[in-house]
Amino acid sequence: MDHSTADKKPSGDSWRDEAIQPKQKALLEFLKLPVPPTRGGASNYIKAVFEGPSGNAHQNMWKLARYELHPDLYPPKPKKEIPNYKPPTFSGYVLKAALVLAVVIYATERYHDYAISHATAISPPSRNEPAVAAPTVAVKNDTPPPAPERKSASGIISLKSTDGRTVQAKILALTKTTVLIRREDGQTFDLPLNQLTDDSIKRIEEYRTAKRTGLVK
Repeated sequence: MDHSTADKKPSGDSWRDEAIQPKQKALLEFLKLPVPPTRGGASNYIKAVFEGPSGNAHQNMWKLARYELHPDLYPPKPKKEIPNYKPPTFSGYVLKAALVLAVVIYATERYHDYAISHATAISPPSRNEPAVAAPTVAVKNDTPPPAPERKSASGIISLKSTDGRTVQAKILALTKTTVLIRREDGQTFDLPLNQLTDDSIKRIEEYRTAKRTGLVK
């Protein structure tokens, strides 16, 4: 998945505090998302969008538009040269015609032989011999019963901060120290886990488990 980062991410989490990369900033502005100052925050936004229901559509639109919007970051790819067309020679026409004629003759002879052998093998039944009906073969239906439909859990959960504030939001991405959420009004932002109550952290862990088992859309 192309997250439009300028360089390969180094090992560990130290890269998250580095300044946002130009390609990340260009992508977030194209998606009309907030532009955080760090690479880690930008990566969270981009990951949440590209792994969402419309992620493939956003990626395709970005791939088509980025060369025109940011030619300094994405220079156009060199066009492949089309080889010069060389018309066939007279000897080539003759050789092709001979091959086609040979194929037609071979196919005609094969069809003639097949028609003769087929007509000889199939003869009408004798008037004195009764026709024998073909035995009826019962076909067993091995189609398995339909699997029960799995019910998906809602992605909206209630989170409460340590200062008493409550928010209804959908989890977009999780890290070791933060959670990226989208409120009901459409605003998205990073929320440090150490600012949430124990009950809210428990709900986040339950959400993580539900997502791994496919119960969250």
